[in-house]
Amino acid sequence: MVHRCAVLALLLAPASGKIVDGVVKLSSQDTEMYVTKFSFSPSVYSTINGTFHTDEREYFDNHPHSLMLCLYDDVAWPKFQTACAPAACGTCTCVHTYMRLSLCAPVSLPRMTKGSLCVDRQRLASWSTKIVPKYSNEPGKTPRHDFSFAATLKMPSRHAHYWFGMLMDCYLEEYDAHPPPMQYALLFMNGDSQLPADEDGMRHINVFILVAMALYGAVYFYNLYERWTRLKQGHLITLIFMLAYFLQALSVLCEVWHLSRFTKDGKGLRWRHTWFALDFVSAVAQGASELIISFVLIALAFGWTLGLQSQEPVSGALGKLLAGFQRPGQLLRGLRSPAAVLLLVLAFVQVVLLARGRAFEEDFNNFHDFEHWPGMALIGMRVALCALFVYALYRSFRLERQKEVLSFLSRLRLLGCIWFLCFPGVVACAVVLPPYRRHQMVAGGAIVLQSAALMLLSTLFMQRSEYYKISSLAHLGSVFEGGFGAGRSQKLAVD
Repeated sequence: MVHRCAVLALLLAPASGKIVDGVVKLSSQDTEMYVTKFSFSPSVYSTINGTFHTDEREYFDNHPHSLMLCLYDDVAWPKFQTACAPAACGTCTCVHTYMRLSLCAPVSLPRMTKGSLCVDRQRLASWSTKIVPKYSNEPGKTPRHDFSFAATLKMPSRHAHYWFGMLMDCYLEEYDAHPPPMQYALLFMNGDSQLPADEDGMRHINVFILVAMALYGAVYFYNLYERWTRLKQGHLITLIFMLAYFLQALSVLCEVWHLSRFTKDGKGLRWRHTWFALDFVSAVAQGASELIISFVLIALAFGWTLGLQSQEPVSGALGKLLAGFQRPGQLLRGLRSPAAVLLLVLAFVQVVLLARGRAFEEDFNNFHDFEHWPGMALIGMRVALCALFVYALYRSFRLERQKEVLSFLSRLRLLGCIWFLCFPGVVACAVVLPPYRRHQMVAGGAIVLQSAALMLLSTLFMQRSEYYKISSLAHLGSVFEGGFGAGRSQKLAVD
């Protein structure tokens, strides 16, 4: 069985929506096939268009088939799953290998209703239409069936919700049937909206964040550059921060580009459509920015720029691994630094998990980018880094005696823990929301939290901040004779 789903936003006078196309291969063993899910907005008339045809031979083989497109709303869908969930793998005809998460997983749905047949599950549909292919037998061509339809749906007036589509032919249960594959294309249009209901507002959020980051960054980094040229020296921590800020801005720009393309050609910039996959680049860039911020917070917790790390380095093999966190200047040694290797491994694992998570995009069990095991693994990485952050603070509090530094570390502990745990909290809270709101909360929350964290972190490097006054940044251009650079006039202080 071949299956291919693509989320599209098409400007079709002026409606747009989601197109699902592929090949359905039904038989007596597989009488139905899951197609896709789609969220419709409330109080709008939505449209479904469909086309079907066969290339090999006619679909009907002298039998009265009952090919149906059935949609189940978020009330009927759990009932369908209850009727369809297998008591043991392979005992239900609606289980297909293309489903990303098996219904036989440990978190499987209730067992199959006794005596559940295809017609029983079909009757549970909230909306259905019969597909009656038109027979075509042109001279010199293979006989085939073609069919197209257009239907209008009136959504409930209270709230948006998901509908789940199934292609079904229950008559195939009546005999040993093996009809030819049928190519199909379905277009779901969400009224006059450019995107499904679960994407409402996402483009506006990204554009707003991009404009805010561009304006703030232009002013902030101009002042940073002016200070750099005046003092003839900069600090590695500001350079690392600039990289994190740039990566987050790149992430938002790529997502805006992807969503803009999404509304024009209905495909967007995803791996399934182009090698220029800016949607994936956006996720990677944001993940890299988050990893860099985590590194900066952990380094500050170890006392980087505050002089604490020179008092008592971590001993043993763990000390060698964490030396780059205590003295990030060692990262400039490249692969000779164990901490640099650790960060590269974390970055590689993060990219692999992000790529693996893309395989779950069309699974009906997932409604946002972290509602699957790769997403949970990414959340686990963030919690583990939070634990390292807390450990670093514990050591610093034990070593430090200066009140000003202890006061800064206390605020760093509060704000750092909030940053590390806030996003996992957002993901956890999304579970209680309706499915059509989870993507907006998680995706929008990640962008807003990350961008806000960068802007707040930037205040540390302003000359009037408490941190600037007690850190080594206050001595740039004076006591730093060493650094990383070719000439004394353009040195980069690394502590």
